[in-house]
Amino acid sequence: MKDYDVVVIGAGLGGLSSATFLAKAGKKVLLLEKHNVPGGYASSFTRGRFEFEIALHELSGLGSESNKGPVWRILKEYGVIPRVEFIPIPDFYRAVVLPDVDVIVPIGRQNFEETLCNQFPKDADGIKQFSATMFDFAEEALRANRVGMKAVMEEPSKFSTLLANYGRTLTEVLNPLVSDDRARAVLSETCGYYCQPPSKMSFLIYALGTVSYLRFGPAHIKGKSQALSQAFVDAIEEYGGNVWLNNGAARILTSSGGVRGVVAEDGTEIACKYVVCNANPLMTCLDFIGKENIPGWYLKRLGAWSGGASTFNVYLGLYCTCSELGLNTHENFINIGTDLDKQHESMRHSINLEPYGAAVTAYNVVDEEFSPPGTASLVLTTLAYAEPWLKLSPSEYIKMKDLLADKFIGLAERIAPGLRDHIEVMEIATPLTNVRYTGNPGGSIIGFDENYQGTGQVHLPNRGPLEGLYFAGAWVNIGGGFETCIVSGYLAAKEALEDMEREGRDVTIMEKLQSQLTKQAERAPQLKDTLLAQAKKTVAKLHPDRVSLKVKDVIEETQSTKTLRMVSVEGTLPYFRAGQYINLFVNIDGILTSRPYSISSVPGKPYYDITVRRMEPGFVSHYLLDRVTVGDTFESTGPNGSFYYEPLIETPDLVFLAGGSGITPFMSIIREVTQKQSPVNIHLLYGSRNHTDIIFGDELRKLAAKHQNIKVDFVISEPPQGWSGLCGLLDAKMISSLVGSVEGKRFFLCGPVQMHILCEEALKTLGVPSRLIKKEAYGPPADITLEPGWPGISPKTEFEVIEERSGRSLKARAGEPLMISLERAGLVVPAICRSGECTACRTRLVVGKVFAPARVHRRWVDEKSNYIHPCMSYPLENLCIRL
Repeated sequence: MKDYDVVVIGAGLGGLSSATFLAKAGKKVLLLEKHNVPGGYASSFTRGRFEFEIALHELSGLGSESNKGPVWRILKEYGVIPRVEFIPIPDFYRAVVLPDVDVIVPIGRQNFEETLCNQFPKDADGIKQFSATMFDFAEEALRANRVGMKAVMEEPSKFSTLLANYGRTLTEVLNPLVSDDRARAVLSETCGYYCQPPSKMSFLIYALGTVSYLRFGPAHIKGKSQALSQAFVDAIEEYGGNVWLNNGAARILTSSGGVRGVVAEDGTEIACKYVVCNANPLMTCLDFIGKENIPGWYLKRLGAWSGGASTFNVYLGLYCTCSELGLNTHENFINIGTDLDKQHESMRHSINLEPYGAAVTAYNVVDEEFSPPGTASLVLTTLAYAEPWLKLSPSEYIKMKDLLADKFIGLAERIAPGLRDHIEVMEIATPLTNVRYTGNPGGSIIGFDENYQGTGQVHLPNRGPLEGLYFAGAWVNIGGGFETCIVSGYLAAKEALEDMEREGRDVTIMEKLQSQLTKQAERAPQLKDTLLAQAKKTVAKLHPDRVSLKVKDVIEETQSTKTLRMVSVEGTLPYFRAGQYINLFVNIDGILTSRPYSISSVPGKPYYDITVRRMEPGFVSHYLLDRVTVGDTFESTGPNGSFYYEPLIETPDLVFLAGGSGITPFMSIIREVTQKQSPVNIHLLYGSRNHTDIIFGDELRKLAAKHQNIKVDFVISEPPQGWSGLCGLLDAKMISSLVGSVEGKRFFLCGPVQMHILCEEALKTLGVPSRLIKKEAYGPPADITLEPGWPGISPKTEFEVIEERSGRSLKARAGEPLMISLERAGLVVPAICRSGECTACRTRLVVGKVFAPARVHRRWVDEKSNYIHPCMSYPLENLCIRL
């Protein structure tokens, strides 16, 4: 059993903040995080050549060295400020309220008032009065927080604005002062940041947030918010703390009403008397601790409030700049009317396919290097709730995502004409996506819904109901958001440290806590164990971590290829999109490894067809082809990948370039298109060395003969005598002769590495822009020394690799991916794609150098902080890594 002073569960901003505080205070700290990157919502993801910011729109409360905000002060104390470059955002936001309002709201109180008074002159006096009320209220609220409510009540005249407006909503304060609905809408735009409509929005929260933005200015982060989260991790480790990624908490151990330890997901038991939990309190109490170990008064308090709103996001990578679309402001709100309450409610109980409004965040406006040169990264965001999405079947879910994204793109085009015609990459996230990655009820981004309502209710405190248990983050004091979560983590850690120093909690504090929470929950229903169950069940169907499969049939396709037809061991198989893959885990003579295989069967069948071709030199393919029989069982990931036809952004004229077993994703797509009679034209160019290597040849010929929209050409590179078909390679001449004009066509490419190189060069010669070429990520090349940039050392050269945490030492050859050497030594690294795309195997390179092919993408901060993808990294010298 490992011993720590404190374990922090969850590396969201609240957890990172707490862990940094406590590590800096000299405590022995362990931070557990289930994901492969820190940050929670403060992180990023990659798709193709784009890296997308997940959640941050505008960071509040930062300021600068000369104008320090609360976030600046905390980050300075932590030693994080020097590690991060913050980018000031020059304007607060742009508000477009159709049909006739388009105004950029500036920062600074005077600028703010002048701009809005000029825009709405009839309401100028009311706007000034509202602004004065807001600033006075915020100042008095902050002062009251310092002196305490007892002092406030002793001298109420010094807090007149606070007392007059405490517990009121934004609407209750704003509407009597400002009569123009358009002005009200402009002033209310940021209510979405707090997940409330104006009629429910706490004026306290609105005033504090708006004044913070106007006083300190909004900011963004160089390298996305992932850079901030990584800076926290670096600070924690510099202070002597430990951070374990890919290894969250499985259980919090308790006894006699207090914490005694934590069990990590890998089974490691950690002894500690203090736990700061960044996970939401409901999951913590119901899953990590167990309802039977939590006092009834605390459970009832948890049941008193509900989970807040989530989001629907459309992430867009564009092959044009923001200015080309007419976007010159970082944050843009667009609404088709002035009723922002209607906008909020429209997504609460149904999926509204006529969206009322959205935020359009144009990151490149403030950071030209946010995406590759000549491109732009946009995110379209609206508030949404999980309940309507939970009612959909998997196929309906996929369809509804696309339908709604289409509508939001259309809405965004009202301020960015031509947007739809410049989309290169698109990713859609729903409330269920947020549930998947955070475990939050309803995928809430803000914690409890009531946190930001104008009720005057008190937030759930940082202290938990058990001795040694504390909470940090959106669900407790002081609520959700980047600024508030950082502060929440600070407050939780401060309370934990005080208790550590006094060697236990003050009994009177616990008695007061129980009394307060009991009073707040007087009329609340009992918390039910099933509160999180429905969402978890739905998400597990859509995106399971693991799928148990059994081989139902083995179908011989060619002399070197077989299809393993796999069914679910229990329940139904997860839905997939034609073209996606699963990563199949195998145990071959004691070596645990995995390989990704595209699903060649059509979606909707009760089985997955995994078509495997013998690879030389081979390991897994030989095992699957020679030793697997009907009845054998396996585990795999759920379906992954983005190598599928996306009609929302892609032309219906498709050219598929396949080589060898690269036919498998195309087979799934062609089967689906023909079964559904989709209005898509597909021209398949399938290259093989010999005609006997053609997989699915007979079926493809029959499909092409039956369906006019399917055309198939087989191209043989080493034809036998008597072969009368096409001969040669899929080079520019061959592609041009078969396809004709490339204008208006989208090219899909899947096959071995040398074919990719050949076809990409051919398409470039024919004038096909790279953005119109969709490539399936392929794994390690058969011979890494043929990759451009290989330094010339012998692939047989061996190096020593030390895994820092375990102290394990192993040998690794230069010519094979580091991941294979690790697996051979019994060190299993999380993997999905094994092609350097998914980032699941992200690993810290502490010492040494590796080679990675140029096609491998890493996050901006991962390049700066020396994280590698072992699946596509080759050692060039002795290494020290940290898993």
